[in-house]
Amino acid sequence: MTIEGQPLYNSKIISIFVSLLQKKYPHVDVPELLRYAEITPYEVNDEGHWLTQRQVDRFHARMTQMVGADISREGGHYAASAAAHGMMMKYTLGLIGPVNTLLAIGKCARNFSRSGTYSAAKLADNKVEITFVPHAGVEEQPYQCENRIGMFEAVVMLFNYHPPETLHEECIFQGGECCRYIISWKKTWYARVRSLRNRLVPLSLVVYALLLHFGQVGHPVAFLTALAFITLGSSYLAQRMETREIVTALDQVKESTEQIVAQMGVNYNNARMVNEVGQALSKQSGIDEVLKNVTKVIEKRLGYDRCVIMLADARKSRLTFRTGYGYTDAQRDVLLEASFDLTDPGAHGVFVTCFRQNRSRFVSDFADVANLHTPRSIAFSLELEARSFICCPIACDGEVLGILAVDNKKSQRPLMQSDLSLLTGIAPVIGMSLRNAIHLERERRMSEQIRQSQKMESVGVLAGGIAHDFNNLLTGMMGFVALAQMKLKRDDPAQEYLEQVLSAADRAASLTQGLLAFSRKQVNHPEPVNLNQVVDNLRKLLSRLVTSKITLHMELWPEKLAVVADSGQIDQVISNLVNNARDAMPDGGTLTICTSLMEMNEEWIDQRGYGRPGSYAVISVTDTGTGIDEATKAHVLEPFFTTKEVGKGSGLGLAIVYGIVKQHEGYVEIDSTPGVGTTLNVYLPLLTGAAAAGVPELASGAQAQGDRPFNRPENRPISP
Repeated sequence: MTIEGQPLYNSKIISIFVSLLQKKYPHVDVPELLRYAEITPYEVNDEGHWLTQRQVDRFHARMTQMVGADISREGGHYAASAAAHGMMMKYTLGLIGPVNTLLAIGKCARNFSRSGTYSAAKLADNKVEITFVPHAGVEEQPYQCENRIGMFEAVVMLFNYHPPETLHEECIFQGGECCRYIISWKKTWYARVRSLRNRLVPLSLVVYALLLHFGQVGHPVAFLTALAFITLGSSYLAQRMETREIVTALDQVKESTEQIVAQMGVNYNNARMVNEVGQALSKQSGIDEVLKNVTKVIEKRLGYDRCVIMLADARKSRLTFRTGYGYTDAQRDVLLEASFDLTDPGAHGVFVTCFRQNRSRFVSDFADVANLHTPRSIAFSLELEARSFICCPIACDGEVLGILAVDNKKSQRPLMQSDLSLLTGIAPVIGMSLRNAIHLERERRMSEQIRQSQKMESVGVLAGGIAHDFNNLLTGMMGFVALAQMKLKRDDPAQEYLEQVLSAADRAASLTQGLLAFSRKQVNHPEPVNLNQVVDNLRKLLSRLVTSKITLHMELWPEKLAVVADSGQIDQVISNLVNNARDAMPDGGTLTICTSLMEMNEEWIDQRGYGRPGSYAVISVTDTGTGIDEATKAHVLEPFFTTKEVGKGSGLGLAIVYGIVKQHEGYVEIDSTPGVGTTLNVYLPLLTGAAAAGVPELASGAQAQGDRPFNRPENRPISP
């Protein structure tokens, strides 16, 4: 049974072929070859990545087709070149010598291939036998046997030997149970010199002893001195030649050691980075502080040139820029304006698919995936000069909150599989901290809402009690004034003073009615009504309330909006809102009133900290006035709070709105930006079923001509 999909071969084997193709066969389209083999460039660059049998088979088949010949053995030989030393240096050169290296092939091979078992035996000082037995289920191809031969020969050539001879008498592709290779090579010059010395010295001594014994030839001292010089000279020559080769090998070992030390430094930085990320994110902090800590650690420890973090909104409908580093001011402006639609089923861009599928993406060249993007996204990529980048989802417990993307625009350091693995491991930690920050902010908002609600309730109780008592006093005072008027003649000068007293009492009575409305203690007469009709009935009145400098637009929901309400009190709500909007635009502007329908779901409620699930009719009043800041927004619904000059406002307008809406079991929310304008939304529970069926539709032709639609920005942050 074939082992399908199991990683068996280190990517460095393919990297050697890629390097060979780029140097010797430049006509070969390497990117197209890798795409055919389903191998990405970053996988080739990462020595820690492993490939399947199917991938290397497809690579070899397509490479042979594009080159026009099988270069498997040549690829093995190329491993001995300076361009491909990286793989061999780390595991072979430290052993010094081809015999020791080949004998250790069983341990070294596992760093390149997991397809079988290697064993080796020394036959001579320059001859080694190697046996390869494939694992059960592995089905290799003949080209891999040729590549192995080339690799074994490359090991010998790494030590500056001539290409060795290889005998391959038993092969699994010719019916053998294993592949057996006998690699032999010529001895080095220093080995030959030593061998010749070791043979000539004893032979010379024997010959001279025989000649001296039988023929009395030569002088022993001179002969022995000459022989000693020859021996020492040959030893010195052999030692120099051996030392030169050892120095060369040690230089290579030094280079590979420096690479290993550099990688250790990277691993150390990664470990420190993970530790610092954990420490930074363990603090109870807000979203902005969490993201600031994350980008700071990534920039310091990982050294990526650029980083961007985009987060989704509460409804998971859009992905927008939140923070990042490494970008120019112009590029940062582009990021701030950019957003990606997560609801569009036709969107297949990298950021969107990474978010939707909760899966990291490695883009080696944006041109390869440009066809998946819209023209706007392509223009966005060009402005950012993005080419090769890694994109990871920021998620926690399966919920994706945003994406993290990094690249190396300046340094051009190639991104690898290890980078993808590292960032994929960090992203969930960021996601967990972000979720905690989001929950913390929600808890703070809910706590603030509860505090505000309790304060308003307390003020309402106080205001209601005062209003009742004050109203009783006013009733008595106005009665006694009326009696006094009855006792006086009509032309009595005191009549005018009493009229002023009654006028002031009437104004005081209006204030008490406002306080009663705020405290929800005034009497109302609710009945099923069409909110559209209620708003439409106020057209003429509202047109009189605004000045000639203000343009009034109204847009009513096309369908019936049935609610249970006191029409008179709703009229008061709308009038008060329009008055406030008018006063906020002293130099003129646009005032827009619209009705709409919305579904208040759990997400909406969690985001704001108040509300009940269900369908609601909405009245929105928007102005283009001065707007209000956050500090003022926290008090605008309180009674007697006003930003107007003394004598120009009672401070009860919005308090009355709040009280009436609460009495109708609705909600009020304010969205305002200083210098831009304010939108105030009133939510009233929608009436459904048989009760809603009896509510009449809006009178035909009621909507004024020239009014334009108004689309309320529902995705903007709203403050209750």
